Amino acid sequence: MNIIKYTTTAILLLCAISTSLAQQTATINGQVFNEENNKPLPGVNVIIKNTNNGASTNSEGKFQLLEISPGSHTVIFSFIGFKKVTKGVQLSAGEMMELEIQLTPQAMLLNGIQVTALRPDQIAEAKMKEADVKEANPRDSGELLRNIAGVDAVRRGPVGLDPVIRGLRETEVGTYLDGTRIFPGGPARMDSPLSHLDPTAIKKIEVVKGPYALTWGAGNMSAVHVETQPLNTVTQVFGGTVSSGYDSNLGAIEEAVSVRGSTGKFGYWVHGAWREGDDFESGNGTRIPGNFLSRELRAKLGYAITPNSYVNISVGYQNQENLDYPGRLLNADFFDTYNYSANWEWTPENGILSSLKAQAYINNVDHGMDNDGKPTAQADANRMPPFPLDVTVDAQAHVTGGNIMAELNPASSWKLEIGTDIYSANRDAVRTIDRRNEGMKPAMFPLVDQMWPDATITDLGLFTKVKHSFTDRLNATSTVRLDLVYTDAGPTSDFFANNVATDLKQSETNLSGSFTLNYIANKQWTIGAGLGSVVRTADATERYSDRIPASKAQTSAEFVGNPSLDPERSTQADLWLDAAYNSWNLSVNLFGRQIDDYITFEATNLPKRLPLSPDTVFQYINGKARFWGVDLSASYRITNELSINSGAHYLWGTDVSLDEPALGISPFGIDGGLRYESAQRPWFVESSFHWTSEQDRVAITRGETPTNGYITTDIKTGLTVWNRLSLQGGIKNLTNAQYVNHLNAKNPFTKQPIPEPGRVFHLDITYKF
Repeated sequence: MNIIKYTTTAILLLCAISTSLAQQTATINGQVFNEENNKPLPGVNVIIKNTNNGASTNSEGKFQLLEISPGSHTVIFSFIGFKKVTKGVQLSAGEMMELEIQLTPQAMLLNGIQVTALRPDQIAEAKMKEADVKEANPRDSGELLRNIAGVDAVRRGPVGLDPVIRGLRETEVGTYLDGTRIFPGGPARMDSPLSHLDPTAIKKIEVVKGPYALTWGAGNMSAVHVETQPLNTVTQVFGGTVSSGYDSNLGAIEEAVSVRGSTGKFGYWVHGAWREGDDFESGNGTRIPGNFLSRELRAKLGYAITPNSYVNISVGYQNQENLDYPGRLLNADFFDTYNYSANWEWTPENGILSSLKAQAYINNVDHGMDNDGKPTAQADANRMPPFPLDVTVDAQAHVTGGNIMAELNPASSWKLEIGTDIYSANRDAVRTIDRRNEGMKPAMFPLVDQMWPDATITDLGLFTKVKHSFTDRLNATSTVRLDLVYTDAGPTSDFFANNVATDLKQSETNLSGSFTLNYIANKQWTIGAGLGSVVRTADATERYSDRIPASKAQTSAEFVGNPSLDPERSTQADLWLDAAYNSWNLSVNLFGRQIDDYITFEATNLPKRLPLSPDTVFQYINGKARFWGVDLSASYRITNELSINSGAHYLWGTDVSLDEPALGISPFGIDGGLRYESAQRPWFVESSFHWTSEQDRVAITRGETPTNGYITTDIKTGLTVWNRLSLQGGIKNLTNAQYVNHLNAKNPFTKQPIPEPGRVFHLDITYKF
């Protein structure tokens, strides 16, 4: 009895002490919003001045500070790209204070582009990476994407860098512009879908590194979504920016003007850009062809039909001319790109339906190529034929599509998305080869080949996404997608009909799905896991190409298509771990992937089309491939103004069918940087390094060769004057290192990979009005 008595007394005493201590401290609960659009801000650092008591806001912008001593305190709210806010509070014992904070974007980051890698459940990992908003100086969006761990890009020329996400490339990576599906314009893949949008028009880039973007569109083994200026964030009647920039070595000049405004019911955005570049030198002084000219004009007009219904029209045109492509047999004479879209959204005030959205769009690219300036345009007695050749290609890629999606909240812990989308992509390309000068020529000249035979792929998709929060700490998301695919093509050559196939039609019914689970262990640690399986139909090149070089190889050999290819199925598992403390953040993502019916190729006995081509002709076939890798990033805030960040990435892949490494496996790399951002004035300076190891695991059958390791160093700084004028400058490749990105294409004539530029000084000026 005495034991029970004493134990009971002790428990009551402890409870009394705990209650007394709780009453002697205070608590602050709050939420942080972006002042421009009133949306919650995740990843904001919240700390009580001169203490270690702090937190980071969650995906809803919410935070909680516990066990605060009574009295006067100063709470500091800081986030990269936004002005720091300090809030004085007076707390009494036992008080629970509620705060709502608005952060204002910093003027000096007007030229920045928000680049966000998304977690498997598509929750932005803003709190995992302090540098979400990057002061970028890209000539091309592919350069920008190289800043994300696990993402790389293929260089074939000065612009048009083609994104590669963890070994996935081309149509394995779904690419979207303001919700519309976009594709490149030519069969030689000189351009990437993202190359037809000037970097100055980009407001935000989102990357999903796995099969979790199933509501965006069909076949997304990974995905990239680019957003231009949204009209719902425009609050001024009239405002905008004027910017100008110059890059040495590249000889690149860039100019841009953007005007935007809102009058309540009406909103508008008009953007124009012009940029031009010249040949550049690599680190050892080798001159690389790099001419290009780009001109662009875009506009959006929005109108509020009712307080809850909004419609906007978007149009865009870009012209690119005289582009050098040292990594291709031809150069680009021109690209003409046309983008049109109409969007409607309704957000009812009551009921389970939270929003209904609809979109229709057209994205067309017309493309011309020629061999002007290439060795084949010159006479060569040691070549067959010895006379100079005139090679031209006329190509078109025309895409129409649309989507409808409803978002519902049937209960407080449930969110539901139901929708449908459709696109139809038509591709046609004709190559003509003739003698360039007067003289005798073979009877077969001119040679006319159908590189894309008026091929059309149509995909109708239906999808459902369900998210359920079991508790405040545990939530799950499940997505199911069904795609009905139909493919067909126009007349092919007699060779294709006699040696490959006459039946060009194919229908598919493809089922994809994903499931993710996320658990918040405590206010510092979050664990996430994902499993997804997605189906991608073979593209026009893989189905219908008629003895043309492949962009998925580093050889100039000829490839033929296969209309009966089965679609690829990528099954991927992800494990994600995140830690967010007051002074340091950590993010780790481990993944494994198997691709069944992986589209690879095999050697054939078919005759080659051109005398200059290698003797072996290859054909696309189905096989199998496996990949795994890890991405790691960390940051540490040394002081309130000084931070250090680091990252590492590793990728392994094998083409099981060819029994060799998969093509384009980025080598192991480590990145690091030190950044100072003044709390008193809009000024920053940052230095960074990038170390990349050698890569000797190469796809020999595809012509890939080993590359050496390298290290590069960059430095940049930015300053805002008078709250309107922003200056930004820096040096890329400070040590003028000679290096080659392992994924870069080879010059088909010299057989050498295209090197990256040497040292580049850059300066940008932006004026806000």
